[in-house]
Amino acid sequence: MFRKNLPGTRLAFALALISIGLGALVSLSLPANATSQGYTFTTLDFPNSSKTFGMGNNASGDIVGYYVDSTAQFHGFVLRAGKYSTLDFPGDNVAWTQANAVNDAGDITGLYSLKAPAPAGNVHGFLLTSDGKWSTVDYPEEGHTMSGGGYAIANDRTVFGCFHDGAPITAMFGYSVGPGGAARFEYPVAGAAFAMHYGATPDGKTMVGSYRAGGTGMDSWHGYMVSGGKTISFDVPGQLSTNALGIRQSPDMAIVGTYKTLVDKTWNQHGFVAMTGGSLDPAKWNFTLVDVPNATQTILRGINTSGQLVGTYIDAGGGTHAFIAAPASVPATAPAPAAPAPPSTGNAGLAQEPPAGPAVLAAAGLVLVVLGASALAALGSRKRHRAR
Repeated sequence: MFRKNLPGTRLAFALALISIGLGALVSLSLPANATSQGYTFTTLDFPNSSKTFGMGNNASGDIVGYYVDSTAQFHGFVLRAGKYSTLDFPGDNVAWTQANAVNDAGDITGLYSLKAPAPAGNVHGFLLTSDGKWSTVDYPEEGHTMSGGGYAIANDRTVFGCFHDGAPITAMFGYSVGPGGAARFEYPVAGAAFAMHYGATPDGKTMVGSYRAGGTGMDSWHGYMVSGGKTISFDVPGQLSTNALGIRQSPDMAIVGTYKTLVDKTWNQHGFVAMTGGSLDPAKWNFTLVDVPNATQTILRGINTSGQLVGTYIDAGGGTHAFIAAPASVPATAPAPAAPAPPSTGNAGLAQEPPAGPAVLAAAGLVLVVLGASALAALGSRKRHRAR
């Protein structure tokens, strides 16, 4: 049997601000009963954006993601030492940029797309090193509908993600590209794969992701973990449509992601944290369900060594916000670790903005999460398709 931490009612969570890696961010007011799970939540809205998506974090407290500006344009961002910086892949023909993951050295990966008309395979993965150098990181094989997309990055700068075939997509493959070369991941069946890597441990030896099997509906998705040469399939017990989206390596192995519920013909996403206890047997894992209080949807994308969760939520009014959630065991007054200097971007330097003030944060409210990238379609984001 699964060991579960699955109360019958939606888990409520703490209120407040977490200062580790966030500097001057202002906490929001939440109901007093929002402390039951021992997390404190902080909304992260990129200044003057219409939507903000939280995608990943690292041991230093850096947070990456992407936001939508007033013209509906997508831009990547990094939040480091309390300052937001825009990340746009350089080039006049770049349509949009999305930052998905940051390693402990401050290197960032994500994806970008070219403007129309563009050649086939015009969505690409990228690497932005901590010293400000941009490069494209695709699976080194031509002729695919989508060439690449980075969703995780190890400390040696190995990028993990996916590439696609078919229009509409009929095949999806995980890949890794780094100092050790390139590797292709096909699951559950070679030649008919529909899977992608979403997360990886800092040493790059364990990956997590999602695959589709047994149909094409939203309830056909399952999580996987690749470790020690084995691929382990798992689902959140008692729930549908599991997506494994992030993993931490220490102090213990923990996986974060989403599961879905069907409400009035609409699939709603909710977060989970799976503590593995070092076991490769999902029946021995401890699953905890995570929902931002009062949110309609929540997705967890990242977890770091301090147990801080990063993700996105959708509020009752349909607004999309990034958030960070810290365990109660992490003191709100703890000093932020030293972080690398912000990287440069392709737009004439680094566009830096201070965190939103109290009025902006209060207006944003604190409610639920939307995913980024490939999960956008699943959440009904109605924006252009971005690699699954």
